[in-house]
Amino acid sequence: MKMNKRILALLGTGHAMTDISQGALPMMLAFLQPVFALSQLQVGMVMLAFNLSSSVIQPVFGILSDRFRAAWLIPLGCLLAGVGMALTGFSTNFPVLLAVSLASGLGVAAYHPEGSKYARLASGKRKATGMSIFSVGGNLGFAAGPVLATFFFALAGLRGSVGFLVLNGIMAGLLWLTLARITAAPGGTGVTSAGQIKPNAGPISPPARDIKSAGKGIPWYVLPVALLITVVVMRSFVHFGLVTFLPQYYVHYLQHSEQYAAAITSVFLFAGVFGTLVGGPAADRWGLKNIIVASMVALVPLLYLFVHLEGIWTTVIVALMGFAIISTFAVTVVLGQEMMPGNVGLASGLMLGFGIGMGGVGATLLGWVADRWGLPAVFETMIIFPVIGLVLALLLPGRKELAEKQQA
Repeated sequence: MKMNKRILALLGTGHAMTDISQGALPMMLAFLQPVFALSQLQVGMVMLAFNLSSSVIQPVFGILSDRFRAAWLIPLGCLLAGVGMALTGFSTNFPVLLAVSLASGLGVAAYHPEGSKYARLASGKRKATGMSIFSVGGNLGFAAGPVLATFFFALAGLRGSVGFLVLNGIMAGLLWLTLARITAAPGGTGVTSAGQIKPNAGPISPPARDIKSAGKGIPWYVLPVALLITVVVMRSFVHFGLVTFLPQYYVHYLQHSEQYAAAITSVFLFAGVFGTLVGGPAADRWGLKNIIVASMVALVPLLYLFVHLEGIWTTVIVALMGFAIISTFAVTVVLGQEMMPGNVGLASGLMLGFGIGMGGVGATLLGWVADRWGLPAVFETMIIFPVIGLVLALLLPGRKELAEKQQA
């Protein structure tokens, strides 16, 4: 079964448009804070509402995706993410801002499980490569969010946020018009053997092997999936920690300008885009587990060297950290789907939503470290997370074990 690059490109572009909201909201809050005289607590509450609705709730949409044919969530999620972000600039008070931010987050949560499910189906045998194409869209959208928010604000002030509605509205319309082609991907649950869309929309039953394993008690994949989620959480602690504290470290500790700090953060994010494109094909060739292990191994010395080196070397290390961390985003999603073939939507929600969303907890813990021992201590403390992730990653099933379990 060949990879359908057109469908992957379409879903990846939709992923980018949807995830623009995640990168844009912090910048929009910077513009809105003086208008509403928001306290830091209120800013944190808005971000918390968005993160809860966009990440932690994703497994719920994943269950919906597995149980019912809900491809309509793809265009709806993209549209809702844009509508909510557009309305932030038209908010009249804090409760309204909180509500529209939550709505935007729900759109993000709705898109990911269903989008990643059909990205998997369109990937053919090269699942990690296909998922990397889908994931790189999200990486680009996240990185472009602050730039677009600043651009729209420069054009029309807070009302410029309507630009998000224009972008996401066009993309949602395109996704809706091509929905039949997306769901007709080979192996899709919504098609007949002739490639036609099935008219019914009833529940989708899990494969017989999943029912059989469930009948014996706890399915075999529960422990490996729990291990994988913990690995993803450890990775997210480092990812969110770097995105949060790199700017502060460069501005408040190294005394660089805000522009320089923003450039360093962009180096991290765009190196991750390149890492995503490399990580998927590498996992198809050398195995999903091996790429995850290699990523964790690389992060330990990189985090140590970041604090102890100076000059151009720190920029190189930031790029390598971005590459190592973000290169496994698609890989962990595919491994979760391989372990839960009858619940690929739930697997996507757990890896893309819950696991990544928990990174906010790590950022909070690292913030406490920074207040108590200073910013350099944040990066030294981070070394603990990939060490834990490495130990757990070594316990994950490899290619041979996965094949044996799927044939059982």
